[in-house]
Amino acid sequence: MDAATEENYDVVVDTMKDRWASYPAVIQYVERTWLCHKTKFVTFWTNQVLHLGNTSTCRVESQHSVVKMWFESSTGSLDTVWARVHCHIGNQIIVLDDETKRMRELSYQVYERCGCAMRVTHGLPCAFQIQFSLTAGTGLYIRKIHPFWKTLVIGDGDDGPVFGNDSAEDAAHFRSLMDEVIGSDPAVLQNVSHIIEEELHPDHSDLGDPTVNQVRGRRRNNDTRRDPCYFEHVNRQNTARSARQIEDPCDISQSRYRHMLPRPMLPYITGWKDVIGDGNCGFLCVAEFFFGDQGRWYDARETIENEVLGYPTLYERIYGLGRLGINVERIRWDSGAVDSRHWVTAIQDLFPIANWFNTMFIILGVGTVPTCYYPCLTIFPLRARRGVTAPEREFVIATVGGSHFICIDLAPDSSLPPIAGWWTENHEPSVDGWDQRYAARRNMWDALIR
Repeated sequence: MDAATEENYDVVVDTMKDRWASYPAVIQYVERTWLCHKTKFVTFWTNQVLHLGNTSTCRVESQHSVVKMWFESSTGSLDTVWARVHCHIGNQIIVLDDETKRMRELSYQVYERCGCAMRVTHGLPCAFQIQFSLTAGTGLYIRKIHPFWKTLVIGDGDDGPVFGNDSAEDAAHFRSLMDEVIGSDPAVLQNVSHIIEEELHPDHSDLGDPTVNQVRGRRRNNDTRRDPCYFEHVNRQNTARSARQIEDPCDISQSRYRHMLPRPMLPYITGWKDVIGDGNCGFLCVAEFFFGDQGRWYDARETIENEVLGYPTLYERIYGLGRLGINVERIRWDSGAVDSRHWVTAIQDLFPIANWFNTMFIILGVGTVPTCYYPCLTIFPLRARRGVTAPEREFVIATVGGSHFICIDLAPDSSLPPIAGWWTENHEPSVDGWDQRYAARRNMWDALIR
């Protein structure tokens, strides 16, 4: 019941069968009566549905049981009972604090080991989302909390809660927040303005739902030169800086991200190149490196899509059970600027690129402080063609706050961050031992960040 992965579930089931092999009737009973309903009670499958912590067939009895544990006694005065119920509710609220501690424990592997169960099952930010918010500096907003945790109805539920007239106090609080925002960094002001506009005028959004393009062929004469869209207005200054940087792409001192790059890597960085921030930036970096032309970002998307569809069993282990189709639709896009629904997903999308081009990926996490060492990872191909014994190239990419990517050039034989856990767990025998070839460079990284 507690198996967190399908692999763990298979292992414990096999162990059970071996242990009770002399009692075939028991095994038959378990299989036909219980295991046929595994998706309804095994943790791996229940972690994929929203249940808000209710894992019992009777929600009332489940809640009674939990509350009784806090009461410890069937008798009590109003003050003691109220205090313990209050503590019980408070204990549920601090789950976010526990998830934050879990985020720190996972360290640089938070992106691949989080599992996002808290987000899916409870409607609360998971360790991955918390880390993303900290790295991007955007913070966590209340809209990321499921309404279940923000709603209290006492009674039969027919009448909504009645609030006092707090409009004056709310208005004063809002004005104080606006004063604080206006005095903040321009990026904060821009972000908050966009959020308010979306709340007040959802029908005025510049970003409509994209139409899925089922055509397999490449679009012709399609590049990032077009009438300015929302993202290009937002990134107009960034684009101008990028144009200046292209004149001297090897001077890392000119990079506006230099102060945020991991300090141990700075001596090894020999060059960098920014790309247009129109939502395709991850694919623009891939196109720049492999095709020598950012304008071929749609070729990069098509290449990744073909690789994933060619080996569905392999990539289902990377993207998650039942999530292959969703990610293929995310990757499949060739209609210009795009919102977050079609961005590159690091770390997963880097595996099909590494496989297709037989390339070793180095991804550097650019945080708000130079001591942010995650997600800094090394990614090898998951499989190799016959006769291939090592990656042919090395590609370095930096993720800026999880929402923008830039290309990085590193000196030969520079240090390597940790190997991605997904590679260790899912690579095929054809690439066994590839990580051992780079043990010395891995040791360099460990020595640098001590």
